[in-house]
Amino acid sequence: MNGAPRPLRIAVCIKQIPDPQAPAGSFYVDEAVNEPRWSPPAAQVISTFDAHAIEAAARLREEHGGEVIVLSLGPPGVEVALRRALAAGADEAVRIDEAAARDGDRLAVAAALAAALRKLGGVDIVLCGRIAADWDMGHVPGMLAEFLDTAIVLPVKAIRLENNGLVVERITDDGYEVVAAETPCLLGVSNELNEPRYPTMRAVLDAQRKPVSVWTPAELGVEPGTARPVRLQRLSVLDLSRACELVEGATPEDSGSLLAELLHEEALV
Repeated sequence: MNGAPRPLRIAVCIKQIPDPQAPAGSFYVDEAVNEPRWSPPAAQVISTFDAHAIEAAARLREEHGGEVIVLSLGPPGVEVALRRALAAGADEAVRIDEAAARDGDRLAVAAALAAALRKLGGVDIVLCGRIAADWDMGHVPGMLAEFLDTAIVLPVKAIRLENNGLVVERITDDGYEVVAAETPCLLGVSNELNEPRYPTMRAVLDAQRKPVSVWTPAELGVEPGTARPVRLQRLSVLDLSRACELVEGATPEDSGSLLAELLHEEALV
């Protein structure tokens, strides 16, 4: 943009995750490999906020022309999410081979996504969800913007093009603020932005016939394991069990003394 004659190009970074609506009782941790599991297996879906990012990109393309490219990092199974994104309005899909970032290293994920976006070239707007709905950390958008050396605005509840730039509404603790942003830039969108469309059967069938590009670490110039790797040492289920012991004494003073003794025995004071 910024006066450039070429059409608007929007890239959307998405993540495929286990369905957040899967029964909590089906979840467990396989401690042998430090990975979460579900029994029966949870369905794989596009991360909640990422679906809103796809919809935002599709609407911008419909209003202003151009193209939407969706990217995701992971194994071949991630192509399920990519094809869903194609059915929801994306024009092209790219899968970054999972070897580019392993062991939950979100810095490596951001580095691989940045390399893919540079390979695409000429991207005006990068959209992603404000946070992933599985780990709920929100690390990648900020690191990705840093790798790209571009401005970032999040969480975003409204986007419009104006005077060859963007005007967005960013959610704050007590409302929202209006921000003007030049392109290229990165926006982390929230669910207040829109309601994702339900793809038609024809769109779903067309998406199955579209190719999904696969880019390896070598093609992106990324060396696996060298992006200051973060390694997951131990994953465990949070113990939410609770126990309550009623402390009673003949007087309030007696109750206080008994409570102090119990706290001392438990090494809490």
